[in-house]
Amino acid sequence: MSSSTTRHEGASKESDPLLCNTSPSITIKATAENVYNTENNDLEIGEAKTSSLNSTQMIGRVTLAFVAFLYGTLNVSLRMLYALPNPPSASALSTTRGWLAAFAFLPFAPRVKQEITSDQYSKQSTRRALHLAALELALWNFGAQGLLNVGLLFTDAARAAFFTQTSVVMTPLLSYFSGGDVRKSVWLGCFIALMGLIILSSSNSSDDDVVEDETTAVASSSSWFYLGTGDIIVLAGAASWSMYIFRVSSLSQYHPEVSLQAFKTIYLACMYTTWFICSAAIRYATTDDNDKWASVLDLWRGYNDWKAWLILFYSAAGPGTIADILQQGGQKYVSASEANVILCGEPVFTALLSRFVLHEIASKMEYLGGSLIILAAILASI
Repeated sequence: MSSSTTRHEGASKESDPLLCNTSPSITIKATAENVYNTENNDLEIGEAKTSSLNSTQMIGRVTLAFVAFLYGTLNVSLRMLYALPNPPSASALSTTRGWLAAFAFLPFAPRVKQEITSDQYSKQSTRRALHLAALELALWNFGAQGLLNVGLLFTDAARAAFFTQTSVVMTPLLSYFSGGDVRKSVWLGCFIALMGLIILSSSNSSDDDVVEDETTAVASSSSWFYLGTGDIIVLAGAASWSMYIFRVSSLSQYHPEVSLQAFKTIYLACMYTTWFICSAAIRYATTDDNDKWASVLDLWRGYNDWKAWLILFYSAAGPGTIADILQQGGQKYVSASEANVILCGEPVFTALLSRFVLHEIASKMEYLGGSLIILAAILASI
């Protein structure tokens, strides 16, 4: 009887098309709904990620804009320092500012300790690589900042800032000679930057007011195309800064930002100290016996001026330590090309601050030449 009943139920199911097709239809419908829900979830997740990415990119852009402002205040700060009675020499300025910047990293000491004691630096070879990278960056930074400090003895802050921006078109040249691919827009940027340099060099405002300390005064020239001593020194500093940017883009991929910047700053302060000691030794050796120590003291006779120390501390902490860390953090969310464009706002901030703080009014030719250099920097970065 049970066998008959089973056959009857099987026959009933086979004879009823609704019963026969119910399971496949439900399965197909359920599968379609699952796929639709999955696609919706993926779309919502994608939109959330995009929104989060846009938010972090905006934070990065604002951060880098603030960094450009901090960098813009550096030239103005140094010009204010040189305007004080008995200002420090370039070597004394760099040494003092270097150690103040190193001490400004003390609040980050716990983070540095955490980074260098991580598994990444468990081997001595990796720790050595970190120090070698920091030493190399310090060397290029020493050339950039040291030459800028000397150049500001002979040229205006706004003019120096515009010349410094040529580093943005120098960096692609370094990439090209190292085997990298350089776009046509970069070469166009180089040409426009050259035009800006020619216009800047035609201005006679540079080198009018000369502060003499460790170098000789700049000679006048009747030639239309004229680069003063300060201009050439600042351009050399820009070339060194280009090399710094070129190397930091690769070295920072392998080392934590705070530790790399901290050790770089310490090595940089040591280099500045060596420069200062050599300057003092030369003065001591080349001066008469009665005036040896007085000659050494001439490196900074106004060392007891509290205004000078206040300016130095700001230049070390603001455009130094804080700007270095913020720039590294901002570039986590913004591409290097876009970061370069944002940082090109530095000479704009310098020119504005120079006008209101130092009462230095740039000529129309200087503004035109500087604008061309900024345009070249933008073309080279997109």
